[in-house]
Amino acid sequence: MAYVDKAPAKNSKSAIIMVGAIHAVIGYGLIVGLAPGIFDRPEPGPLIGTQIPLPPPPPPPPEPEPQRTEITEPTSPPIYTPPSATNLNPDPVQIDTTTVMLPSFSPIELKPAPSGAPKPFPSATAPTFDPVAVKPRNDPGAWVTTNDYRSSWINRELTGTAGFKVEVGANGRALSCLITKSSGHDALDQATCELISKRARFEPARNSKGDKVGGTYSSSVRWQLPE
Repeated sequence: MAYVDKAPAKNSKSAIIMVGAIHAVIGYGLIVGLAPGIFDRPEPGPLIGTQIPLPPPPPPPPEPEPQRTEITEPTSPPIYTPPSATNLNPDPVQIDTTTVMLPSFSPIELKPAPSGAPKPFPSATAPTFDPVAVKPRNDPGAWVTTNDYRSSWINRELTGTAGFKVEVGANGRALSCLITKSSGHDALDQATCELISKRARFEPARNSKGDKVGGTYSSSVRWQLPE
């Protein structure tokens, strides 16, 4: 009976120890899980400033020394001295001399020119001519005739006297013709100059030297109906 009672007491002690250990583990877990909510964190305190010593400033650069300028007094330019004359012909010229005497010559006497003015040379004078005017070389009556009348002029009975002036060249040919007095009909005036310039021949004019020169010849033509 004593043995039986001793065994249960030993088992109960082991159970109590296990239960206590379980409760300790659970309590530790609760404490760790609830610790941030239970305990308040302390607030940080104010910042405390400290003075940090700065390095000393660098020394100032040395002041430049003032430059000294030397002032030189102006000096006068050197006096120009021309070089001494150079002897371009150092060797003297040797002049040959002789003691031989040359014979003397008597001076030539010039005879004076004969007195009196020189005789003038006869001047050659060109012969002079009297100027000659232009004149007809052929018959002026043949320059314009009744045969030159056109039938239309006859039907219109055109008549009149036409004055003209012809410029003649040195070759005796008519160079130009100018009506100085109208016949009253342009057709007769124009025919007068055309026929005279074509048919008239002249002796050219001559100047005082006898040379042929140009000139003028003036006259008139009477236009009359043929019978």
